[in-house]
Amino acid sequence: MLSRLVLLTLAAALANPSVAADKPKAVELNQLRLYVPIPELEQRFGDDVQPLSKYIKALEEKAGELLAKEKPPKAKGLLIAVGIKSKKDARVWCEAVEGDVPADLIKSLDKELGKVQAVDLVKAPAGFAMEVKLFGQKPDKFPEFPQSWVEAAKKEKKQLLVPPDELFKSIWPDK
Repeated sequence: MLSRLVLLTLAAALANPSVAADKPKAVELNQLRLYVPIPELEQRFGDDVQPLSKYIKALEEKAGELLAKEKPPKAKGLLIAVGIKSKKDARVWCEAVEGDVPADLIKSLDKELGKVQAVDLVKAPAGFAMEVKLFGQKPDKFPEFPQSWVEAAKKEKKQLLVPPDELFKSIWPDK
């Protein structure tokens, strides 16, 4: 029961109030997708959702800063998948949704978002994805996982399971 409360608290903390603006934001969180089963949320993240909420907001803000400096891409959205091993060891995989984003911009987003300090975990690893709208557009559908994860799972003959612990071992090995 407490896990559901944690999930609801996280959702409330991430809710963006509707604010009229002259122009649409470069990045706006549409939905959060947790790659951790609800019964394992507290085991991995702990019972305080504020650090995770702040981390997600920091990622959204950094992505917005980076994209606001660029010509708006043709993509309607962006899937930002995040893997966390520790507060100082996180990795990000960005993927354009319904349109293109220049490859160099995707690489820059992956790199710069990966530098945002993550959260301490009770048990590692953990993962989630942010489905974000770009410049006021909204894709019809976001993918469940980044295509690079899907391809790696096929190559390694692994299933894309939640949590993606086994998949992380092949796509993001320990240093």
